[in-house]
Amino acid sequence: MAQSDGQGALSIQQFCKWAGIGRTLTYKEIECGKLRTKKVGRRTLITMDAARDWLAALPGGIG
Repeated sequence: MAQSDGQGALSIQQFCKWAGIGRTLTYKEIECGKLRTKKVGRRTLITMDAARDWLAALPGGIG
């Protein structure tokens, strides 16, 4: 699991929980290039930097 200092990586399941989104949307974001991943063997990981970059790139809400 990712450390509090911002280092580390999340599994797809951990990212979904962190971001509050489902697996389907996560994979769509990966496929369209909005969310960067790393492969370690068969595992797909999302670095904390990539997770924060993805979140920062989302459009702002109303208000």
